[in-house]
Amino acid sequence: MPLPKPKTKGDFFNLERATWNELNALMRGLPRAAWTTTGAAGDWSPKDVWAHIGDWMKEAQRVVPLILRDAKFNLDIQTFNAEHYRRNQKLTVAQARARAQSERKKVLALGRRLKEEQLLGNGRVYSWMSFSTFNHYHEHIPTLARFRRAVLRQARAEKKKPRA
Repeated sequence: MPLPKPKTKGDFFNLERATWNELNALMRGLPRAAWTTTGAAGDWSPKDVWAHIGDWMKEAQRVVPLILRDAKFNLDIQTFNAEHYRRNQKLTVAQARARAQSERKKVLALGRRLKEEQLLGNGRVYSWMSFSTFNHYHEHIPTLARFRRAVLRQARAEKKKPRA
């Protein structure tokens, strides 16, 4: 379920920052190997989720200007996700994280250039901007939180095992 729509452009960016921080907090302190362990979102690892989020931020940078020009575009979400998942398999964790951070800066810069009525008043623009940022993070937070709990529970259990 999407987060409540912000009332102002400033609220939009405050919500984005808070949700981004929440998403990142879930990953802090995880063992390095957990970043490439499946189960963070179905068969995806946290690295895959970060790459996926970065891909959608980049796609929003392409699509939002098209929407503002009333241009047509085709996009099949399942095909996009599958193609990008395959493409992102070669990325390292550091590359996936750096790319998500870089694309976040770019999509937020795009959002800052938009007038408030474009960002919040145009339903299609708002949908793309929010679902490539805070609503997208929010979508992945529950599964990442479960993943984190499982990984940390397993790590604690491993520490408690008697050594042979």
